[in-house]
Amino acid sequence: MKWTLIFISLFIIFQPGLNAQRFSDKADSVLQKSLPENEHAVSVLVGKGDEIIYQKILGNADEGVKADNETIFRIGSVSKQFTAAAILKLVEMGKMSLDDPLIKYIQDFPQGESVTIHHLLTHTSGIRSYTDQPGFIEKVEQPVNHKELIGSIKSLGYEFEPGEQWKYNNSGYYILGYLVEQVSGMTYEKFLSKHFFKPAKMKNTGVYKNGATYKNEAVGYAYESGKISKALDWDMTWAGGAGNLYSTTRDLYNWNRQLFAGHLLTAGSLAKAHSNVVLNDGSDHPYGYGWGIGEYKGLKRIAHGGGLHGFLSYLAYYPEIDATVIVLTNSSPPKNIIPANLAEYLVKVFFKQYLKEEKEVAVDTSNYSKYIGKYEYPGGAVMTISRENDQLFAQLSGQSRYEVYPKGKHEFFWKVVDAQITFHLSGDGVADYAMHTQNGSQFKAPRMKEQHEVELDEGAFEKYTGEYSLQGKAVKVWEEEDKYYFQVEGQAAFQIFPGSDNKFFMKAIAVEVEFEQNKDKSPALIIYQGGQQFRAERK
Repeated sequence: MKWTLIFISLFIIFQPGLNAQRFSDKADSVLQKSLPENEHAVSVLVGKGDEIIYQKILGNADEGVKADNETIFRIGSVSKQFTAAAILKLVEMGKMSLDDPLIKYIQDFPQGESVTIHHLLTHTSGIRSYTDQPGFIEKVEQPVNHKELIGSIKSLGYEFEPGEQWKYNNSGYYILGYLVEQVSGMTYEKFLSKHFFKPAKMKNTGVYKNGATYKNEAVGYAYESGKISKALDWDMTWAGGAGNLYSTTRDLYNWNRQLFAGHLLTAGSLAKAHSNVVLNDGSDHPYGYGWGIGEYKGLKRIAHGGGLHGFLSYLAYYPEIDATVIVLTNSSPPKNIIPANLAEYLVKVFFKQYLKEEKEVAVDTSNYSKYIGKYEYPGGAVMTISRENDQLFAQLSGQSRYEVYPKGKHEFFWKVVDAQITFHLSGDGVADYAMHTQNGSQFKAPRMKEQHEVELDEGAFEKYTGEYSLQGKAVKVWEEEDKYYFQVEGQAAFQIFPGSDNKFFMKAIAVEVEFEQNKDKSPALIIYQGGQQFRAERK
């Protein structure tokens, strides 16, 4: 890396004066537009080397209470890098090995001899994530202990064999947080404090404890149905090593400075943490140990986001220019502020000279027909790929349709957002899945099978209409003007289309609904979404 050239560029661009002020004004403007009524808070920081070149906090930590630079925010899954760092520190101390099987520490864990610490760190264990399970969200306001939650995780089973696939997994990091305590003989918080928080001078960072009194705390909000209100308040014992920390932008900046300078972990540990995981088949995935590995417009990026009800966070480091960008906010779902997107805007403002814009290349447009179809995105969203002459378009559920532009063979990018999609062709020459890359993360989107409607006999749908109960929420099913509708309480209504006499599908999202058969009224329905199924009983 050309550190001398980077230093000279920095000095010219960020010397006091009009340029620096112009960049700050641009950043101020987008922040204010994102939070016009200051109904909650957003805290951002941009650092280059040892210099903080931009820091701003707007809005309210709580109703009538302005946030400031020492306001603490819960940071959700940004906590994972601290858990990973704690495990690596224990490895450095000779107390653990990355190849240790889980059964060494939890002797009755099912298939524990096949799962290693490395698998847990890289989301490749195959253990099902406890946060994805039906009924999880109804429990999170009450405390839970390690024994109870790990016992529950043991019963979930596996989605795939260890090392076969990559799938984001909170169970692995909850277990790792527990192992930090078991191996070190210290609480998770005391271990982090001794080895990381104190050396990095992180004075406003720790494990969030519900019921504790914090001097300057951001309260979580949620923007739903056109209004903002207090968010569901997790008891953070449910998050554990997967996401239970609070912090500030300044503390997270200090963490990046000390970590990437090699003061907290060895160079060897950092190299392992910040390398793509290699799967059993030799392919790799852009995730290391608690960090996502990727790039933004040609710059390498090591980053992670976090989110839980009421809070969103994003922490990114750009090693080639020694820069840190942090965004914390206390609203989830958000009204306008998506931290990863705001962070990228700040990179464009302050580091534009280092960025490479995507460029279109000439490709064989006859291949476009091989990509056309629907692809299943996380959470059941559907990406529809269509073609008009020599142009390819992509449209995600609930969003506008945008053109995507060729950047290589089977590779395309959006101009309206920094995102890319690569189509994988099967043996018959037609795309069977797509890889989507955005905000430093990547995921596989399988192509959906084409579904065809069938015609129901007159009156056949009547036995399915009515109300059902799904985890305490009402589900309404009705017919209107020869169309069939389905709605979960608090959510939008969706039209459903018959694929058979009793199984229906949605076109807007990747969800299927199957009604249990009965001579009279259907007693229950089953919802299929994201590889899971949920049963709702008739009221």
